[in-house]
Amino acid sequence: MLEKMPYRFVSTGAQETALNMAIDEAILTHYLRGEAPPTLRVFRWQQVAITLGRFQNVEREIEHTVCQQRGVELVRRPTGGRAVYHRDEFTYSIVIGKREGVPSGVVAAYAYLAQGLVAALKQLGLHAVLSDEHVSKHPSAACFASSTQADLTVSGYKLIGSAQVWKDDGLLQQGSLPLAERSEEFFSMLRYPSESARAEALALYRTKTTPLHSFLPAATWDEVVAAFQGGFNRVFAQAFVPGELSASEWELAHQLVEEKYRKLVWHTERVSLVDTL
Repeated sequence: MLEKMPYRFVSTGAQETALNMAIDEAILTHYLRGEAPPTLRVFRWQQVAITLGRFQNVEREIEHTVCQQRGVELVRRPTGGRAVYHRDEFTYSIVIGKREGVPSGVVAAYAYLAQGLVAALKQLGLHAVLSDEHVSKHPSAACFASSTQADLTVSGYKLIGSAQVWKDDGLLQQGSLPLAERSEEFFSMLRYPSESARAEALALYRTKTTPLHSFLPAATWDEVVAAFQGGFNRVFAQAFVPGELSASEWELAHQLVEEKYRKLVWHTERVSLVDTL
């Protein structure tokens, strides 16, 4: 078992869609075993993708045929929440837990981890605040269209969407920061009863959220990476030291791809979040 290891910062580059989700579960599994430290990961996607919340209904909420025609892959996240479009955006995940002082409860843990997100945005020159909105009365299949008590906003716009899951005393939080404006093409892949309903939902979405380039047109992915690492380093007890995934983490991730993440229906099967403990 690993004891008092420094927190770890990992950049896994561009990976296949299902593997990106499997990596996060593999890190959480090893963390729970005491075989990996708290880990902040940043990553990219080899193919344009939509990640779905763990319990989201694909048939009711996603235009699956349109996604197939456009070559947009679908994968189900181990975390909850709504659909997220992965194109021209920055994606992060963090695995950490109660032994590092994270409070129990989803909203409390979001607020705790938001300190790192606020510091990251500050390093980019943006002042973010934790929203006190309640859940939207107009739910949407899109993550950024739904507000929670733990949303981060800049000038009234939601910039980062995050989803979380707890397993025992550890948690996995996954999040996305859109860089460029892709909302119209994203909403064309969400299912609505009519085109007018789609247009209304898109208009509402645009009143609530905006991409990073609305504020910082020249911001690059690498600059966001540096800001996230620096921001989390400043607010947590230990620095997130650059590192790599272990051979065991990679092995488990590839195993989970075949067992779970290539299937959109794994959440309906008798498969626990971490079924190798």
